[in-house]
Amino acid sequence: MNQAPYKIKEQLKAIPFVEIVLPYTEFFISKADLKLLPWIQDKLECKLLEELSYTAEVTLYAELNKFIASGETDFEQFVERMVLSLATNYPVLDKKLRVKSRNFSNHIHNIITRFQKDVKSIESTFNLKSIEIVDIDLCIGDMHNGEGTSSVSLSDGTKLIYKPRNVGITHSYNSFINWVNCKVKADLKTFNVLDCGGYGWIEFVNYEPVSSEDDLREYYYKAGVLLAVTLLLGSKDCHHENLIASGKNPVIIDHETIIQPVFNDKSFRSWNSQFNIPDFSVLESVLIVNQDTGAPLNNVGYGVLGHVDVTDLDRVVINPNTLYSKISTRVTTRKIGRKNIPVFKGKYHFVNDYKENFIDGFSVAYDVFLSSKVELKSGNSPLKFFISNEMRYVWRPTFIYFKILKYLRLGSFMANYQVYQSTLYDLLSKAFKGENREDYKFILDYEVKQMLNGDIPIFNLKSEDDFLVDNKLIKIFEYNCIQNIFHRIDLLSDAHKEEQIRFIRKWVNI
Repeated sequence: MNQAPYKIKEQLKAIPFVEIVLPYTEFFISKADLKLLPWIQDKLECKLLEELSYTAEVTLYAELNKFIASGETDFEQFVERMVLSLATNYPVLDKKLRVKSRNFSNHIHNIITRFQKDVKSIESTFNLKSIEIVDIDLCIGDMHNGEGTSSVSLSDGTKLIYKPRNVGITHSYNSFINWVNCKVKADLKTFNVLDCGGYGWIEFVNYEPVSSEDDLREYYYKAGVLLAVTLLLGSKDCHHENLIASGKNPVIIDHETIIQPVFNDKSFRSWNSQFNIPDFSVLESVLIVNQDTGAPLNNVGYGVLGHVDVTDLDRVVINPNTLYSKISTRVTTRKIGRKNIPVFKGKYHFVNDYKENFIDGFSVAYDVFLSSKVELKSGNSPLKFFISNEMRYVWRPTFIYFKILKYLRLGSFMANYQVYQSTLYDLLSKAFKGENREDYKFILDYEVKQMLNGDIPIFNLKSEDDFLVDNKLIKIFEYNCIQNIFHRIDLLSDAHKEEQIRFIRKWVNI
């Protein structure tokens, strides 16, 4: 697989500038201990090359245009020049490509070696026998330390989710849901988890159709119960990609923000303030939305009737790896209501025809929480499962980081470390201007450091922490995760419940 320039497998020829970025895959190719089936290794190499190409393409297209403008006509000569000069002329890009390739390879290595080490525990936890890896789909979600959530297919047809971080929060969430199921008689779905400390394996939740009208009514009843659960816990980020309609079960599949602290500086522009979302409301989780808040309809966890498709601009590469190569855009329609909306007889079924089932589920669960205040705050509280959990704090929406990294692909930034770093700092610091913002400079520094490493910044903390990034001198949260839940318990009331039902009815009527 250590190929000379121009001798490239047929399936790779559609990747722009593949001959230029191919040398950066040497670290991946040289990993002899990967022990993957040849076709899987080819697939992963293609994935890596696509990511490297995307990182480099803005710079390389600018160079290609200069090459053509100078009167040159030999594309192979352009490739040779760029292979020889890229590291010298674009040291930032060179480093990014090397880091991305090394991280990608280490990520694959970790999945395989950890699977081999854990295979007996995996078989026991998930009731499997004599399994081996037959496929890997990488990076479902944000990357951190070069790794991301990935899907692993096994020889018996089973799929598992590999998470390169602590998964104890999912254990705790399952335990709390079991308590809710006993109280509400809702039978909300939980799933198996193998917690291995700094990483873990999680049961894959299949998207499945419902088989009857009764199942649809049960689905939306459970969805109402689940909305009440996220309200009590103070959950965030339960958008359409984090919810699966698995038969008659709505399932939240990512629990890293299922509990959240409350930031104490109201002068910062939070998601709630930006979109006029009331605190301690059913709108915070993004499972539902109100049109008068300004929150985007396309992200809604439970969906919005009529919002199944969204019009977008799609990036298309024309004539890759020729002098006539260019990026074009076209208007396309893509599905947003996919795995988060239940399907019956081949059609999506939204809450509108089942709103009373939904409201009943919400009301029953809310009433249980309201009548269980003493138990929820007692020494035997089911909330004790969340104590000392590691979770993730959303400092700012991740799409902001992605937009910044996309902008910084310009050649002028890729040619100079100082320019790249200062521009990154300036763009991130816009949210920190104003009185008393110097106190939070350590957060800005942390963001810059992680993004310079090619990561989307993630803030990990324990559920009882009042601080971020190990800066214990500054109490940054008004309520930590546990305190926030207890505060919300105190605020439960009949009047508050009726207000939430009004929010629900507004969502249904969009």
